[in-house]
Amino acid sequence: MENTEKIWNRRFILLFITNLLVLAAFYASIPIIPVYCGEIGITGSKVGVVLTAMSVATVLFRPVAGYLLDNFNRYRVYLLFLALFCLSFPAFLLFPVFGLLIVVRLYMGAVYSVCASATMTMAGDVLPAAKITEGISRFAFTVSIGMAVGPYVGLQVQSNMSSRASFLTIFGITVVALICVSCCRLKYPKVERKKFSLKESLYGPAAPFMLNMMFLMIPYGAVIAYSSILAQEKDIMGYLPYFYICLVLGMLLSKTSTQKAIDAGKHRPLVYASLAVLILTMISFLFLTTGAHLLAAGFFFGLGYGILQPLFQSFVTGTTPGPQRGVANSTYMLSYDIGIGIGSLLMGFMQESIGLTAGFALTAVFYVVGGIVYLTHVDGYYRRLSGRRA
Repeated sequence: MENTEKIWNRRFILLFITNLLVLAAFYASIPIIPVYCGEIGITGSKVGVVLTAMSVATVLFRPVAGYLLDNFNRYRVYLLFLALFCLSFPAFLLFPVFGLLIVVRLYMGAVYSVCASATMTMAGDVLPAAKITEGISRFAFTVSIGMAVGPYVGLQVQSNMSSRASFLTIFGITVVALICVSCCRLKYPKVERKKFSLKESLYGPAAPFMLNMMFLMIPYGAVIAYSSILAQEKDIMGYLPYFYICLVLGMLLSKTSTQKAIDAGKHRPLVYASLAVLILTMISFLFLTTGAHLLAAGFFFGLGYGILQPLFQSFVTGTTPGPQRGVANSTYMLSYDIGIGIGSLLMGFMQESIGLTAGFALTAVFYVVGGIVYLTHVDGYYRRLSGRRA
């Protein structure tokens, strides 16, 4: 595709806004679903099953998503699946039954798998070749902000109005996203369509980054899914929306203060510093009793993920040839699907056995595992790949 030498061209900005809105909508639903389930009589491990159902569908459909994006017109595929994604939120209100909610989450996971991969791929398409790593690092920040802003909006509407109003608000956000991307009018040349092959639908070079980020997303999935229930248990529910504001502030601070270091390739110290902050933050949940502690945890949570998420996304996109970015991003995004799904499911069981605070603290083990994977393999692997691309 044709592009200019500027990172912030018109199409890039529209895609940036679209992705931010889609991710905000998606992550807004995660903390309000457990509360909504409680309202309609679904409790305990069943809540974890409802939350995890989407991750299962997303994981299974990711290979198809990569195939569609690399073998059909990416722009048209995205428009179709974003429209289908919009419909999933009213469906929560239309089918308030345990079995049917699982079906809704499975449907949501299938269509979201395409949406989540498409925008990151198209953003790489509209960037100049020399600016891809730098531009995607900035574009990936929509993931961090969406993960923080979305739950804040959903919980605010839910606490002040109702769960019904929350789902309708999220539906409205996705419609605005659909309008934004409709203004992009991206044009793609015809591609030589290949037969679907499961082997070729997964991009091997992205697998180490995917595995590494999967471990790092498990605690995130636990916190986002069960933060509302934890706040109810500790009688600090009034502080919860501001937890997500602090999360955004932490992400903004880490992003603005470390972008030059990321552009200069100083990745290793940033990864280690982020993991140290996140480990201490999760352990601190053992002692959480006040709203001030919850806000501080949100801020430091944002500091860590504000670095890690854009950094790993730039690893993937910056080392992948253009024609294969669809399948590469689909492969990498499995880390979010699997990690958040495992985190949600684990906390559903740990809530009933050891309690949420101990469960949150225990998930810090996954940061240690992720750090070991990065130290022993991923850091050197990225340097070798980027050297070959250069």
